[in-house]
Amino acid sequence: MRASLIAARGHDLDVLVGLLADMGVHDLWVIKNVAGDGLIFDPHPDIVIGALDAQDASDSASSQEGFNNFDVLLRLGQAVSRGIPSLLIVPPPLKPPSWIRGLSVALCAPDNRPALEDHIWALTANISKGIERKDSLDEFTPIDVPRYLLRLQEVERTYHESLPLSVGGSGRIGQAYAEFERLISELLVASGAALAERPESVRRHDYADFAFIPSGGSSVVVLAECKLVSRKRRLHEDEATLHQKVSATHSQLGLLIYHSIDGTEPPPSRYPTALVERISATALIERLGENSLPKVISDAVAQAAARY
Repeated sequence: MRASLIAARGHDLDVLVGLLADMGVHDLWVIKNVAGDGLIFDPHPDIVIGALDAQDASDSASSQEGFNNFDVLLRLGQAVSRGIPSLLIVPPPLKPPSWIRGLSVALCAPDNRPALEDHIWALTANISKGIERKDSLDEFTPIDVPRYLLRLQEVERTYHESLPLSVGGSGRIGQAYAEFERLISELLVASGAALAERPESVRRHDYADFAFIPSGGSSVVVLAECKLVSRKRRLHEDEATLHQKVSATHSQLGLLIYHSIDGTEPPPSRYPTALVERISATALIERLGENSLPKVISDAVAQAAARY
């Protein structure tokens, strides 16, 4: 995978370069002044990343000496206009620009690897898997609603039926959870998401189940958790935990996707959690039969942001 990294002067990019290599970027061009302009788009990059400088003094030097933040933004805008998946790293206390549409934004420093992992992960997922994504909010192919609802019933049967404890080393509940997560991941991909699953080698509580962007041109990074629930389980603690992960990774939304295995809906939270939306798997399937995934997610982001 080829990437162009456009950075304002003054950055130590070793952490970011190492992260990109771990995510499958093995052809990386780092451009810090106008001498590298000819290399940004030739040959054509798979992704473009820009890194702003929190200490930037935009009028202190020329672009021959090193890019200032405005130089970086101009070139990121060119990448977006060419339809290239692009990410802008905005370190505090800077605020992200509102005039570049379709640009993914990470609100953290370029050396903050934990905060950047999900953003780079989601940006590169569709490219590394060779999957084309749908970018329109209006044009979409409805998912097969009856098929996914039937698979939910299969998850319920797995949860309730007797299985040897040796099956997968986790028994019926573990297998039901695995089926549920697989169903949701396939649903998201079928709806056009660029999906990244949690690495198998890490501890489960350190990561969300999935990180995804709703489409190739989306500027929203979503963390998703899948939960099977019954009348005995409240979701407020799960929402709080997901909120911590969203805040730590500077994502735009946490989506808690649940399914009741006994037909009893969990009680509503006393206090809604900022940046987190809960939705039943049934409701998500039905909505994706009527609207595109970017539309469903944009509605959820708006509702979550209203509480933040």
